[in-house]
Amino acid sequence: MKIVIPGGSGHLGHILARAFRAAGDEVVVLSRGERNGEPWRTVRWDGKTLGRWTEELEGADAVINLAGRSVHCRYHERNRRSIVESRVESTRVIGEAIAHCTHPPPVWLQASTATLYSHRYDGINDEHTGIVGGAEASAPKKWRFSIEVVELWERALNAAKTPPPGRLRCAPRS
Repeated sequence: MKIVIPGGSGHLGHILARAFRAAGDEVVVLSRGERNGEPWRTVRWDGKTLGRWTEELEGADAVINLAGRSVHCRYHERNRRSIVESRVESTRVIGEAIAHCTHPPPVWLQASTATLYSHRYDGINDEHTGIVGGAEASAPKKWRFSIEVVELWERALNAAKTPPPGRLRCAPRS
């Protein structure tokens, strides 16, 4: 199989890339930075615009999007903007690239975050039974930012005009 991992140069991306390579799969990591010495190919992209990197999606078996600015930072205005834009723009451009493929990947996994859900011990937080957080009496106002990031990110995914076969979408929330 051919697996393309946008934003795969971070911790989780390396774990996935190693696991897929160990299973004998072809792995291509899309990265904003140069990487050398990895046992997989790294292709440069900016996470915002179409370019030569889109050729990697043609005939790929799966795209696993991990792209986005690290949230391990101070949440001042510039970093907040960068966190949102890096996730929304990369998702938008991946969707645009897939839509233009003659042989699009049948699977697109979109890594989001669990910070959408409320802090609770009385049940499971998942896409079917999870409770969106931020409204709890004990929740600091700053938690709302993480929830807004998820909502914008998922909206960008669901707006993508990609072919339907194998398409994974976020489950609707009520």
